[in-house]
Amino acid sequence: MTLNATAPSAPRHLATIGLIGFFLLGLIYPILGPSMPRLGEQFGLRASGVSWLLSANSLGAFCGVILAGLLAGRLSPQQRSLTAATVVAAGCLGLAFAPSFALALLAAAMLGVGFGMLDLTLNVWISSSYGNRSAAMLNLLSASFGVGAVLAPLAVGLADGDFQLPLLVCGALAAALLLALLLLPTGTPQVAASPAPPSLRSSYPLLGGFILFFMAYVAVEGGVGAWEVTHLQATLGLATGTAAQLSALFWISFTVGRLISAPLALRVPPARLVTAALLLAAGSLALAAVPSLAVLAYALTGLFLAPVFTTGLVWMTRVLPGSQAPTLVFAGAFLGPVLAAPMIGTLRDTFGPTAIPLSLLGITVLALALLGGLRLKLRT
Repeated sequence: MTLNATAPSAPRHLATIGLIGFFLLGLIYPILGPSMPRLGEQFGLRASGVSWLLSANSLGAFCGVILAGLLAGRLSPQQRSLTAATVVAAGCLGLAFAPSFALALLAAAMLGVGFGMLDLTLNVWISSSYGNRSAAMLNLLSASFGVGAVLAPLAVGLADGDFQLPLLVCGALAAALLLALLLLPTGTPQVAASPAPPSLRSSYPLLGGFILFFMAYVAVEGGVGAWEVTHLQATLGLATGTAAQLSALFWISFTVGRLISAPLALRVPPARLVTAALLLAAGSLALAAVPSLAVLAYALTGLFLAPVFTTGLVWMTRVLPGSQAPTLVFAGAFLGPVLAAPMIGTLRDTFGPTAIPLSLLGITVLALALLGGLRLKLRT
């Protein structure tokens, strides 16, 4: 099915929606990681147990992307965004006040559903609403994602690992997004369903390779955000709040890396840029296993990982044109943390905190191997 709108609608209002929406997504994305030590204490769980919250959240995001794709032929982007913002608000409230781990799992999954729906819908809506300026507008508006991703761990850190108040702020922001969507002038185009293009049908093996690659990549990016606080707290003897605030350096460097990678992408072919970035990230994750270098190493990892997802998507759309590929890749990518989080939690419980950066390094090596296979097949 195609998710592209056919005409722009109220560009200024849509820009406001994009800024609020991406900022909200940035706040939600890393908010569970800094809270994991506190959640483990609250529910009496070890790392392997509390890691299921991450898996539930990522599985919910996967379902949210699929749901957004299924609803594309029936609901406008405005209506899908309204649904997503409502689910996000409910998930924030549910997770903030969950009295049991089972209900926390359900709320985390619900929050993920809203996240996945809103993430895909906003990206495709904005990328098809500004004509030749769409790419520039998407990069500009999505910069607010990085701002939110920096503020979330800082806020959790200031609350000493308690994410209740930050989650309530996210719920209030979701309500503001609902209001902005309701005030959007009428005329938002409906999205028509259409069959997948023949070029995509004949390229399923290649598409599968890209899905596996992005699964591995998101497992690394999300893994650093989720487990850095646990690792720093255990190896450096830091308080949860201090470790959470230091983890914001990862997202600061990640945001800076996105800005730096924009001019680089004009000069370096996508496949080469992604390969170089992952090789550097592998080196920095190896350094993260050294306790005295861990904070700097994670910050460098954010810088190096920054261009991988966006540049990889550009590369994929060049070799796999068609509107269905991004939906499948977004959905598949969210499965990476679903599979990786329990594995990392188990390895941490078994071998100690150093297993966290080494596990992330192993997944990065896997991503490099998948990338090598894709480049070999495409000869790029």
